[in-house]
Amino acid sequence: MNRRGVALFAIGAVAVCAALAGCGGGGGEAAGPSPEVVVPAVAKDAALAARLPAEVRSAGVLRVAMDETYPPFESVQAGKVVGLDPDLANAIGGVLGVRVEFVNTSFDAIIPSLTSNKVDLAMSSIGDTKERERTVDLVTYYWNGTLVLVKTGNPAQLKADQVCGARVGVIRGSLQQTSFLPSQAAKCAGSGKPAATVEVYQNGPQAQLALQSGRIDGVMEDAPPLLAVAAQQKDVFETAGPFFRNPNPGGVAFPKGSKLVEPVHEAIGVLIKNGTYQTILKKWNLEKIAIEKSEINGAQS
Repeated sequence: MNRRGVALFAIGAVAVCAALAGCGGGGGEAAGPSPEVVVPAVAKDAALAARLPAEVRSAGVLRVAMDETYPPFESVQAGKVVGLDPDLANAIGGVLGVRVEFVNTSFDAIIPSLTSNKVDLAMSSIGDTKERERTVDLVTYYWNGTLVLVKTGNPAQLKADQVCGARVGVIRGSLQQTSFLPSQAAKCAGSGKPAATVEVYQNGPQAQLALQSGRIDGVMEDAPPLLAVAAQQKDVFETAGPFFRNPNPGGVAFPKGSKLVEPVHEAIGVLIKNGTYQTILKKWNLEKIAIEKSEINGAQS
């Protein structure tokens, strides 16, 4: 494995789930901001800044695509984009000596926005996969896991790894849609059960509304945003486990062959080394998705 540096390899799924606030029954404390944690300003690295493409240095700005409906990774509060990804993007910009401009983009439109060069990069809880690496380059910065959001009491008695016959909502283009549910469908068929009926939504809030209104039985997504929703609306939602680690790390995405890949990769390395990366994760109570070392195109599958 060449020490991909994933913190989650060192702890069991149960421990990860507990650290992210619990996987079964009532959701527990959400992964959300800790106001007492202050992210320090970062110094510009002149050598790295000099390696930015000329057009970026001239503009002095990085255009970053995000789906701003995915807390705690990104959301809008009081007119400001906040979350793990905005904080980390701003820190990367600080190291590279440029400001960051966020471009609200639905998740399924992020890769097309990169391939058409409408943005410079994207940070929006994007899983690094071999399939995606054919189209874009990715620089890893976390490793996540998956749960299912259900109504309080879990009336359909779903489990994250057992959704045969259920109506399950996913975000368009997510790993849950493209990898997790197809693999479960094969297991359902092998045991003589019908596969889940998959309902695809543009974003998390749309899927949550469908769940609340009874149009679906559960929402399968990355664990942190589901835990946040369950904690905020305990009388409506809870999460169902077991927590299982995503098959690949998540990363910053770029147009294939972008000259930004190496500078951003090295900027993340600077932030890991000086502790800013860890402070940002701590602010959002997401320390357990940390990596020790960033990689370029680090997909496992």
